[in-house]
Amino acid sequence: MKKRSCKRFSIPGTTLYYKSKPGLFFKKDYPDQYYPVINLSRGGASFLCNERLKAGKKIVVRLQIPETEQKIELHASVKWISRNPEESYQYRTGIAFNTYGNKHYENPASILELLKSIEQ
Repeated sequence: MKKRSCKRFSIPGTTLYYKSKPGLFFKKDYPDQYYPVINLSRGGASFLCNERLKAGKKIVVRLQIPETEQKIELHASVKWISRNPEESYQYRTGIAFNTYGNKHYENPASILELLKSIEQ
């Protein structure tokens, strides 16, 4: 049975920043550390990092895609973690983006449209 319903694609030079989901009174900026994105889709992304995130952890990510000026910030959750066989980063991490819509912690539909246009 196939798990993924969205086509994965790679854009060289794409990076990702992440932070823990902020609480009600805590608005935390992104750390200076960014990580290379292995691939992404409308539904999620995989990236390299040195921190072992826990599956189920809720995070907020900011994607920086070359030649795209639009700010791409998404709510997501960690789905899987594996050791990276190469020496550059310790882990490969897979995340799933929250659904798209207008409710609290949903991602803007405009980001979905942008990802669809980049995919093609």
